[in-house]
Amino acid sequence: MKPIKTDENQLNIRSDSPDSRGKILSNLADTPFEVDGVVFPSVESALQGIKFKDLKKQEEVFAMDGMAALHAGRKITHSIDGNSAAYVYWKGKEIEYNSDEHRMLIAMFIREKIRQNTEVQKALLATDGNFIFHDVGAENPNTSLPEKLYIEILLAERKILKKLETVSHQRDGNRTLR
Repeated sequence: MKPIKTDENQLNIRSDSPDSRGKILSNLADTPFEVDGVVFPSVESALQGIKFKDLKKQEEVFAMDGMAALHAGRKITHSIDGNSAAYVYWKGKEIEYNSDEHRMLIAMFIREKIRQNTEVQKALLATDGNFIFHDVGAENPNTSLPEKLYIEILLAERKILKKLETVSHQRDGNRTLR
């Protein structure tokens, strides 16, 4: 028998969530992290910045807060159509939009945000037992991070954090036994 989902055990991951866990896990959250010498104020800054081929513009978007970055990249997202190739740009490399390589880059940004922010780790671990989802309205068909993929990434990272927490407790317990 499946458990019945109630509002109490559901968590919508979004920047305006009334739950602090939902806010900090949002890609728009101010949760700085660094990748390859680039410091991003939020995951959204990274996701939107890579859409720009022009390095100066890319650097500008990389430095924006999440909401400003979202607005900066929205025009590009809306301009993508299925009739012509689209790309993102990272460290001088052109990557096909929505390719496996692009999606792995996105997952890496999210992973680094979690890895480098202990408050994000705590919030993600605190979602254990919750049904987490990401509903921000109608999903753009050109989105590079559909809800299902986003949640799968978060759940995979939570699983790793839980395993590390278990290993750490076991290790610490073994130390006290010696």
